[in-house]
Amino acid sequence: MKIIKQGYITPKSNGIFRYHAWPTVITLNDGTLLAAWSGERLKHICPFGKVMLSRSFDGGYSWTAPYCGQDTPLDDRDAGLLQVGDKILMTSVTNHRKLQREFNESGGRLHMPDSPEKKALISAYLDLITDEDEERYLGPTIAVSYDQGYTFQEMKRLPLTCPHGPALLKDGRILHVGSFSAMFPDRYKRGIYAEQIDDDGNFLCEPWLVAQAPDEVSEWCEPHICQMPNGDLLVAIRYKNEDLHDIYLCRSTDGGKTFSKAQSTGWDGFPPHIYVTSKGAVVLSYGCRHKPARGIRARVSYDNGHTFGEEIVLRDDGVNWDLGYPSTTENANGQLVTVYYMKENNDPNENQIQFTIWEL
Repeated sequence: MKIIKQGYITPKSNGIFRYHAWPTVITLNDGTLLAAWSGERLKHICPFGKVMLSRSFDGGYSWTAPYCGQDTPLDDRDAGLLQVGDKILMTSVTNHRKLQREFNESGGRLHMPDSPEKKALISAYLDLITDEDEERYLGPTIAVSYDQGYTFQEMKRLPLTCPHGPALLKDGRILHVGSFSAMFPDRYKRGIYAEQIDDDGNFLCEPWLVAQAPDEVSEWCEPHICQMPNGDLLVAIRYKNEDLHDIYLCRSTDGGKTFSKAQSTGWDGFPPHIYVTSKGAVVLSYGCRHKPARGIRARVSYDNGHTFGEEIVLRDDGVNWDLGYPSTTENANGQLVTVYYMKENNDPNENQIQFTIWEL
């Protein structure tokens, strides 16, 4: 493995809205790299998040100034991307006002405002959000672009949420794998589900179970699905139980109708992202939030995701746990470009979208 370049997508800012996180990157049909994330935030938990985007015309070496792709009255978090023909699908998810108020009052150092003025700012903004706003925008969302991701149509809502968005299968179907959001409390079950959507962002049928959580205390969420070179569907799932972080894998050999029982990998990290290179290698990237070497990791499989090699360290200089959510794509030169978020200092109010260009 060789690291070629590391750098920043988000520019340095002296303002108060300088927290960026949870990105996804894809390579468009014309070779352009498109990245999206939740940006211009005050903190990890705050109501000001919006979906920001940037693109690279030189394989990830330089990036355009970020621009806004979605800004609902609620906190727009995550940003998944998928190109389908001449359309770009962009997913996100929003939090409700009650959760925002709870973190504003007692969220700990990394979540609470660090001054009375910022606390008052959050409280005043939340007072402006109406019940009608929350009814309209709460939960997982999807929006469609007809101009290569420069602008997006009015968002629609989905039942399921995941950080990196849906997958386009070889047979033309679009599968979205995630967990149920708070907007479906009566249907919520602990586990990972799948739904089929169309290229206009409509979900076509009731979600079906992919993997049931092993117990009532473990957190199973933020999965990613990818089709393997042999046609199998591989799903990687974030697992958390107290201080234990793990990645579970399950597989479908019948096009997503049924899935094998999810198995622990034992890898310390989350959440996962899966990418298949032009040569058929399966790259699984994830963040490592534990000491002593917090940072960004990857593993590679050459047998359709049945076995993976040793851990590849892309970054090991994370300041604290607040990092990760890597997403990987490939540029025209066959180099891998992994995009993620990390801090360069211990300021809880600042995070940058960064990238690593590397090759196997």
